This record gives sequence, structure tokens and C-alpha cells, in this order.
Amino acid sequence: MELLDEQRIVLFGIDWSGYLQIDEILGDERSVRLKFSDGQLEIMSPSRRHEHIKSNIGRMIELYCRREKIFFQTEGSATLRREGRRGGEPDESYIFTKGSEEAELVIEAALSSGGIDKLDFYRPLGIPEVWIWESGQLRVHVLTGGEYQLASQSQFLPGLDLALVERLADSDYTSEALDAFEAGLK
Repeated sequence: MELLDEQRIVLFGIDWSGYLQIDEILGDERSVRLKFSDGQLEIMSPSRRHEHIKSNIGRMIELYCRREKIFFQTEGSATLRREGRRGGEPDESYIFTKGSEEAELVIEAALSSGGIDKLDFYRPLGIPEVWIWESGQLRVHVLTGGEYQLASQSQFLPGLDLALVERLADSDYTSEALDAFEAGLK
């Protein structure tokens, strides 16, 4: 079996209605992800490795939350939109309660370069925390004063060992990654 690499193209000069039409034509059961940002439309076909990494990270978050009794809701790659300007699917996302409000954490696995800048995409949507895994490194970005700042820990999961998550994200087998993650929890 041949494993295909992640494929990404960006179309320019697409308006909001064009994005909505393409999104509708492709439907909910598609194998590509869309990101629309101010006239640009990114169409990305994720590779198996891409899906594996984002899922490993997600499973570790879920295991940690269950262990620490942190209430969360999975949102997966549900479409996020800001009418007329932004629309697209994250790789994984979670809703956490912070104070009296719900806030979202988004995970992106970036295996190829180019395309729409992920932080520029999420900033106008007001996503408070974005994790980007790229080239073996996991970076946590927290929205502060309208700009993303690198953070040493998650605001939603402050005790989570991010270095452990980073090290295990690209493990060959999810079950082994979760065993090692659980063994590494303090």
C-alpha cells in the first residue's frame, strides 16, 4: 500500500459565497479540509501520518482530562466560521469551561509548508488557544490582547507535560503512545 503525503493547494480570489458553494458541494463526508480566509481558499488532503499525529495528541489530551477530572467536550474538526471572512475545519478541537464561559482549544498538525497562516486564521475567530505540531515540535499559542503568544503551558491543562505530548505525538502505535503517556504522568 502506498501512503500519500499531505497535499495542499491555495486558490485566490474566492469570495465568501464561492467558499460556501464549494463547502456544500464537497459535503460533510469529505476527505479534504477547507480553510477560507479573506479571499483565499486552502484545500488540504491530510495524509495518514497527519491524521495519526493529531489523533495521538487528542487522545493524550482526553486521557489527561479524564485522569484529572477536567470537564471537556470534543468538537473534532467541526467547521468554525466568522461570516464573510473565515471558515474552515481545525484538525482537532475541544471545548473547556473557563470561569463562566466556554472556550475552545484547537490542534493543528502541520506536515507541509505553505497555505494559510494558522494563527492568522484563528485570531479573528477568537480561539483562545492553538496548538501547532510541526517538525517534531509542539507549540502552544495563547491569545492575549488580540495576539497569539507562545506559552510554556496550556491555560486549560496547566499541569500537562507538553514535552511528553510532543515526544509521543508521532509514535508509531497509538496504544503504545498512550501507555507511555500514562506511565509518564505524575
